[in-house]
Amino acid sequence: MGDIATPDKRFLKAVGENIRRYRKAKGYTLDALGEDIGLDKSNTYRIEQGKNITLLTLMKIAIFLDVPPQNLLDIAVHVSMEEVEEIIAVKRKNRKKRPQ
Repeated sequence: MGDIATPDKRFLKAVGENIRRYRKAKGYTLDALGEDIGLDKSNTYRIEQGKNITLLTLMKIAIFLDVPPQNLLDIAVHVSMEEVEEIIAVKRKNRKKRPQ
C-alpha cells in the first residue's frame, strides 16, 4: 500500500486536524484540552494526529471546544465503495486468523 493512507486513516487524520484547528482557534493548549477530557498531553496529541477515539471522547472534545460534534466530523475525505469493501474484507480475513 506504500505511503497512501487507507480511507479509515485518512478519515481519522482529517478529524484530528479539525480538532487541532478548533483548539488553536480557541487559544487552548494540548494540556488544557487533555486535562478537561481526562487525557494526558501525549494522548491528546495522538488524537490530533489521527488516533481512533470513542464517540464519548469526541463529545467531550466538542463540549470543551464549544462546537457541535458534527463540526469535528465535517471533513472532505472521499471513500469509494471499493475501498470500504476492501477494508471489510481485510478485517474479516484478520478475524479468521485469530486463534479461538
